Amino acid sequence: MGKTSWGVLGLLFACQVHGAPTLTVATDVWPPFRIEMPDGRLGGLDMDILQQLQRRSGIRFEVKQVPWGRALKQMQTGQVDLMIGLAMTAERATFIDYLQPAYYQCRPAFYGKGTEVSTLRSYADLQGHRVGYVLNSAYFEPFDSDSRLDKHGVPTEEQLLRMVQRGHLPLMIGTDCQVDYALSRGKEAGLRKASYQPSQPVVLYLGMSKRSPHQALQQPLALALQELVASGDIATLAKPYQP
Repeated sequence: MGKTSWGVLGLLFACQVHGAPTLTVATDVWPPFRIEMPDGRLGGLDMDILQQLQRRSGIRFEVKQVPWGRALKQMQTGQVDLMIGLAMTAERATFIDYLQPAYYQCRPAFYGKGTEVSTLRSYADLQGHRVGYVLNSAYFEPFDSDSRLDKHGVPTEEQLLRMVQRGHLPLMIGTDCQVDYALSRGKEAGLRKASYQPSQPVVLYLGMSKRSPHQALQQPLALALQELVASGDIATLAKPYQP
């Protein structure tokens, strides 16, 4: 199954509102936020949130699964309207409007096996270690912009986990929401979380392309999102996905 096939992987939520506009959401697999189901559709927390936003706002969403980096480029050009699960960066903010409030947060963490993890007690201890990360991801500063570190980028978190588990990389960075979820389900056994964990959270947003033709829908979307967060419904939706 080709993950870049828009027609095959496009998911139009079943709850149809007559005459409601449809916005295109570009995203990729990132459990537990976006989980690829056996039939090829996406499930997970972010899809649950989009369903609730659709119910509250009357705005329909067509979700297209494309590689994360490509999704960002399509946000730049206005080929798609929205992305979900976005960390905020200054570069992205030049072409994305981040809808307030943020709807979730995780923390960056480092994972590995054996002594590679046990000796990692501070940021300075990363020097001299090769650290894997997912391309086009934002974790925290100074890590993201630190050219002194030996960093190795790969396309997906799943690939990164496999490389560390098999010993091809000694360490990896990830977000605890995602990696702890994978480890709790027995994937990539033997990986451990380092005791050092940066204090800066990875805050997640729903973002709209500045070149989307549907700018007028930002306000109703933001209001629906605000209601979801304030009501505690997102926290309730998240419980089944927490390790």
